[in-house]
Amino acid sequence: MVYALNVFNLLPGRENDYRDYSVKAGKIIYGMGGRVVSSGCNPIRNLHGDVERRYMIVVEFPSEAVFQAFVDEADKQHIHHLREDSCSDYIWTLYEPWDIRDWVRSA
Repeated sequence: MVYALNVFNLLPGRENDYRDYSVKAGKIIYGMGGRVVSSGCNPIRNLHGDVERRYMIVVEFPSEAVFQAFVDEADKQHIHHLREDSCSDYIWTLYEPWDIRDWVRSA
């Protein structure tokens, strides 16, 4: 299991491009056994002076190999440009699971 964190802003007037990307990417993600774990918009508070990013999505993939297969299939279907051309301040990071409760107890 791995998690992809996406944090970004949508460019004004390009929302429909990202909507189109979301539908197309979602079909690939769900078809490969992935799923959207969480999504959010309109931050309630900006902490630590970070650049304001209005949207976030966490996607769970069965493995890093499946994540890479998603990226490759999205390349093959030529949909990455929909995301890249409709967003700014994009952070896309892949994480491994972390059992924080177990980690806290181990100290």
